[in-house]
Amino acid sequence: MQKMPIWLFGNFLLLISPDSRGVETKGVPKGVEACLQAGKWLTEAEHEAGKGPQRSRINRCSLLPPLFDGCFFFLLGSFKGPTKDELARLLREGGGQLLSRQPKPDSDVTQTLNAAAYHAEPGSDQALCTQYIIYDPQGTYKPAVVRRGKVWSAPSTWIIDCIGAFSLLPVPQH
Repeated sequence: MQKMPIWLFGNFLLLISPDSRGVETKGVPKGVEACLQAGKWLTEAEHEAGKGPQRSRINRCSLLPPLFDGCFFFLLGSFKGPTKDELARLLREGGGQLLSRQPKPDSDVTQTLNAAAYHAEPGSDQALCTQYIIYDPQGTYKPAVVRRGKVWSAPSTWIIDCIGAFSLLPVPQH
């Protein structure tokens, strides 16, 4: 039995057979396709979309906190895509903490919490927000518009956009 090398390109795992040159690569990310064509590992940077991956690498190499450091998240209701489990994993791996109860915007305990979102734009109103109620914009559970003090509501798409840009982006108004 012949061994097949395993390549990891970003978060894309690919088993490569020794005779894989010239194989059909439909649906394979462009960077992986370029590696297959070249028959060797190529740097990811030239195949990345946007500046987010580069910002993430610089952040990691500088030993700075992860993207969601200082942020707490409550996942409201069910989620179709990404699923609740996938979102929870992304948030935890990004340094975020998951809340088991929905935060109450009017609670003194909530508003006196002494956490700060490390990657929030300094001086922005988002720099004061540390707790997010995340909901699926296509789902049935949608919170009333919450944007009080340290508690804001945001669609799950905002999480994905933040990860792609490696930045705490402004929360869209519902």
